[in-house]
Amino acid sequence: MKHVKALFLGILLAVLLVGCGTSNPVVATIGSEKITLEDFENNYAKNNSGWANSVSSSLEDRQHFLDLLIKFRLKVEEAKARGLLLDSAVTGELDQYRVTVSQSYMLEKELIVPHVKEMYDHKLEEIRAAHIFFRLPQNPTPADTLAAYNKAQKVIALLPTVSFDSLARQYSEDPQNAPNGGDIGWIIPGRIPQDLESTIYSLKEGQYVKAAIRSPYGYHIFKVLQREPAKGGIRISHILKRFSRDMKDTTAVQDTIWQIYDKLKHGADFAALAQKFSDDPPSKEKGGDIGFYEREALRPDIANLLFELPLDTISTPYRQPYGYHVFKITGRRAVAPFGDLEKDLRSQYQQRYYQQDYAKYIEGLKHLYVIAVDSAVETRLKQSFDTSKTPGTAGWSDTLSSDLLAKTLLTCAGKPFAVKDFVESVESSTELKAMPLKPTNIEVMVDRVTEAKILKEHAIAASDRYPELKSLMSEYLDGILLYRIEQDEIWKKVVVNDSLLRIHYDTTKNNYRWPNRVNFAEIFVTSDSAKKAVQWKLSYEEDFLSVAEEYTARAGYRDKLGIWGLQPYDLNDLSQKASKMQVDSISDFFQFQNGWSIIKVLAKDSSRAKTFEEAAPELASSYQEQASKIREQEWIDGLRQKYGVIVDSSSLSQAFEKKPIETK
Repeated sequence: MKHVKALFLGILLAVLLVGCGTSNPVVATIGSEKITLEDFENNYAKNNSGWANSVSSSLEDRQHFLDLLIKFRLKVEEAKARGLLLDSAVTGELDQYRVTVSQSYMLEKELIVPHVKEMYDHKLEEIRAAHIFFRLPQNPTPADTLAAYNKAQKVIALLPTVSFDSLARQYSEDPQNAPNGGDIGWIIPGRIPQDLESTIYSLKEGQYVKAAIRSPYGYHIFKVLQREPAKGGIRISHILKRFSRDMKDTTAVQDTIWQIYDKLKHGADFAALAQKFSDDPPSKEKGGDIGFYEREALRPDIANLLFELPLDTISTPYRQPYGYHVFKITGRRAVAPFGDLEKDLRSQYQQRYYQQDYAKYIEGLKHLYVIAVDSAVETRLKQSFDTSKTPGTAGWSDTLSSDLLAKTLLTCAGKPFAVKDFVESVESSTELKAMPLKPTNIEVMVDRVTEAKILKEHAIAASDRYPELKSLMSEYLDGILLYRIEQDEIWKKVVVNDSLLRIHYDTTKNNYRWPNRVNFAEIFVTSDSAKKAVQWKLSYEEDFLSVAEEYTARAGYRDKLGIWGLQPYDLNDLSQKASKMQVDSISDFFQFQNGWSIIKVLAKDSSRAKTFEEAAPELASSYQEQASKIREQEWIDGLRQKYGVIVDSSSLSQAFEKKPIETK
């Protein structure tokens, strides 16, 4: 019984082990390296337009890709075995790529994406706010700024015991909104400075700021009055009645619009009245429809009016400087998904906020990496240049002493950055090369070089923060190794000489053929007078080529006497016409492009094999391609034997059955 139990447990364990193994089976083994089904799926999807397209791939396509993947891994493995990882050209290229790609990647992840998503989040919610405002003069002194800030803070101290609206009426220096308790209405994303918008959206309903917020105009105390989900877009129809230019008919227009409004209130069809009475031609033909609008696309006063209107209701006549509107809301739609708006949001972010956010980002990095500039060294640097020169001038830095070049200009994360490093950085910068070496420009250069230094420092560590970037860098390294090893083992070993090309030509000459061709000359004119002049000269049997040299208007063809050279019959209308004519015959004028053409057939050449000399450019390319394939196969066969390759493609039919693991 014990033996039976042991046997049963053994079978069960084997089944379990097999079951565990098949969840991610190995499809190929290269020496000690294993390519699992998951590895295969990820690589296939990456190289074939994504997972969704890969699902429908054929077994033949998958097997072909697996073969390519094995060849790729073999080549990279051989490159590593050859010590190319230590090659200075490889490490130098990788270091350069690591910095440039990592900088772009981290700016995307740490700066652009968070702010673009914040912009979208703000679109999902509408906030009604109030403020108490303390104005600053146009060019405030430090005393002005401190006085306004202190006044604001004293009011904030009263808020726990006195209502916000009462304090706004008493203290706010915003004459428009103070009388209504500081209510500034619904905040529209993108319409106010970013810092103020972010502050308001960070508050809960009923909350106010604990410290006054500075804007270009003064200090604000904000309070959130209401928060509610965004209404998205509304579809608007309108009937517009315009005033005349002299504005003498305002009363008549007012009477007319109210009569229209009265008809609508008694059930008249809005579209029919818009087509009959509206003074807005584009929308009139569509029954007054002007399409969907988001809140931010409308003027605040009109947005506040229309977004409060229930669906299918009509506004009372609304006066504008140019006339009266009657509006109707005919549809609503939710805020579009992030993916639909992302492109526009990115564009808006780049235009509105990126520069100021980038400056803040750099300041944050300066604190993170403890940037310290030696002001004494910077002062010496400013005084050491010929101000009539630029970094693009030969010998621009020769005025710097060896003592100064060795001095530390700044430290970044405790690492010294010498003046000689500064010189090298400026010389490699296209932006800085044209700047005159004046003291103020030297300050700019030091700032730019410092910025580049901290970005590089931050980029070097980016792979540790982002595993997907680390994977990308690994892929790029494999790409560099692949290129280098293929250069050494394939392209440098493919010999091309005249003897080999002639042998290749003898076996493949039928692949290189000329089609039926015709050589003709053309006289192209664009005016009737030139056309008549050409006809007159040719009627007196003047030489066609001489007339072409004098009259043809086709760019670049006068010097060639209008000759096109041997061209395939089907090149264009000219060659097709010439192909049907006899040699030395001349056509009549016929319309071609934006003028008239007349042609003379000079020669014809029937389809034939190209001579060795004529086929030479194609031969070299064809031979190299063929020889490189043979050399590659020989090399791969050797690598398969060297490393040992075992392929088990039986599980490829199961590929892409599971959903891919999403990366965040």
